[in-house]
Amino acid sequence: MKNIFLLALLGVGLSGCTAIQVNNVTGFNPDSIRQVCVVHNPKVIIKDFDNLVEKSFERYGVDAKTVKESDDLSLCQTTLNYTALRSWDLAPYMVSAQFNLIQGGRQVSEASFRLKGNGGMALNKWRSTETKINELVDQLLNKAPKKVAGNE
Repeated sequence: MKNIFLLALLGVGLSGCTAIQVNNVTGFNPDSIRQVCVVHNPKVIIKDFDNLVEKSFERYGVDAKTVKESDDLSLCQTTLNYTALRSWDLAPYMVSAQFNLIQGGRQVSEASFRLKGNGGMALNKWRSTETKINELVDQLLNKAPKKVAGNE
């Protein structure tokens, strides 16, 4: 009986721990995005976060560059504001993030990622930050990444 309880507990701990939510404004056309200014958030202390976000957008042929909030954002077709938190369990890992895409002064798309209970005993909590960011950008743009010739 004790073994069955432990197996059930392990099964619950390893499944269903990630939540991604998306909210796109009616009429939002992700294909219109050619350039994104990623507004650096100094409160996010996850290593290479801005670079990983830029790289994720570039998978779709979107020119992404990191800017400061004090920069002239009027030159940006689209801006991305974000927050992200990390936790630690043997190693640091990202537990949540929220991305907000802004065009013409209004939010057009929002995506958020959260590990329920900071991931608990789920092994997928240690997936790379890059993988988690890619999933968020995929959802944010309502797309799947383009395949690069030779990488199929």
